[in-house]
Amino acid sequence: MVDRFINLNEDVGMDSSKELKDIIKDVGEGEELIITMDRNAADNSGLLFDMLKENGFEVLPKGGDDDDKYHIVAQRKK
Repeated sequence: MVDRFINLNEDVGMDSSKELKDIIKDVGEGEELIITMDRNAADNSGLLFDMLKENGFEVLPKGGDDDDKYHIVAQRKK
């Protein structure tokens, strides 16, 4: 299994969704994609959740305990 990581340092928007589209096409069945963003951007993460679910991913949000980050762990369904 391969884990792929993406860091979104800017606000979640069109650039983020394009970057995500480019990456999710390479994620195979059973593989994970971990998206990290600033905790403040988490309120706007609905677009990312929708895109992941539409492309066959199970999605789990996780708040960072020590790093003030917000993580989305997505696994492509088998």
